[in-house]
Amino acid sequence: MVRDTVINCSAEDLLSALDDATVGAVITDPPFFISTGRSGGGEFSDPWSRVSNLQEALDEVRPVVDHSLRVLRAGGALVVMGQGICTTVWDFLARSAGLNWMAELTVLWNTGKPRSQNFGSLHTHVNWYSKPGAKHTFNSGEQRSIYSNVLVCKKVPLAERRHPSEKPVGLTNFLVSLLTREENPGMGTEADLIVDPFCGYGSTLVSAEMCERHWLGSDLNPTYCSEARERVEHHELEHPDPVHLWVNGKLIEV
Repeated sequence: MVRDTVINCSAEDLLSALDDATVGAVITDPPFFISTGRSGGGEFSDPWSRVSNLQEALDEVRPVVDHSLRVLRAGGALVVMGQGICTTVWDFLARSAGLNWMAELTVLWNTGKPRSQNFGSLHTHVNWYSKPGAKHTFNSGEQRSIYSNVLVCKKVPLAERRHPSEKPVGLTNFLVSLLTREENPGMGTEADLIVDPFCGYGSTLVSAEMCERHWLGSDLNPTYCSEARERVEHHELEHPDPVHLWVNGKLIEV
């Protein structure tokens, strides 16, 4: 399959077309099983909002997780952003499939707006899993550990958001650079291929391009596919806000 492109298809169709052990990371923000209504200039309807019970949710996600395990290289990463039933289902299936749970990150948004008769959404979760068979990738310089699993970054302002769950490029840059391999001619390794099978507006793909990795994305919405392609082509126009770790009561930029 051609790399560095976005394809209008389902996540399962994209992953099923990839060869075994050819992907360095699957980094994605999958559907939440809810309808989020309008965003930007068009109607957004989560294709999984039709799911009515836990078994249906498991049945929807299982083939995507199984293909992710198959296409990942040994030591490759599965990174899932989200919360609620979405991450519960992915967590159960990832562990059941044989992926190693590595860490759960909590992302605190330093901007937020209360919703009427509800709590404002000021955080999300990032779950990281690794495929067995080789040492996982962790590009943390000379540090063997990062002494916090709490990240603080700026949420994409609602007025600028092109997708209802669009993630800031600063966050996806952090994940891509930390958990995937860059090209290293001296070691005989090429840059990892990063796949986002629910790419939306393409933040993960932009980060892959900015971090000099290969990338491949898919989405069921043809408009988002077109916009994600164009966004990656003009990635130099992105100006990511910094991301900080919350460590012992202090913010440390990463």
